[in-house]
Amino acid sequence: MYLMFMRHGKAEEKKPGMSDEERHLTDEGRNDVIAVSKVLPLKPSIIFTSPLVRAVETAEIVASTHGVTIKIVDELRPEITSLESISKLKLEDLALLIGHAPSIERVISELIGGGNVRLKAGAVAGVEVPNVKELKKGSGVLRFLITPNIARICLE
Repeated sequence: MYLMFMRHGKAEEKKPGMSDEERHLTDEGRNDVIAVSKVLPLKPSIIFTSPLVRAVETAEIVASTHGVTIKIVDELRPEITSLESISKLKLEDLALLIGHAPSIERVISELIGGGNVRLKAGAVAGVEVPNVKELKKGSGVLRFLITPNIARICLE
């Protein structure tokens, strides 16, 4: 069974009067997510995303590429995301979880039993787990990590 974890695409800088939650993807961020979406080795069965605008926009791009449903969940907010919080979701095999650095990276590291996993904006990691319904520390194996640069090379 697999779970996929994606960091939202590059977002615009915060502007005066704008909250962090309102930041949109940049054109580069959109293009990065489109590229990564096209080369995913596994089709997501469902997408769970943080409610922050840049994450929702990322989810919409992936969903349009693969024709899957999006669920917006607070468990993927940057200040909440943890292995414990995502374990509360009704996960299924091949679910894609879209969140923020560094919290989504910490979840991956914890799931695979350590290491310093870093996801560039728009990157996705695939983790094989014994059971998506019972996530345990150290139970997963990192099977792939695709950055926007790798995706563009694959599309050439």
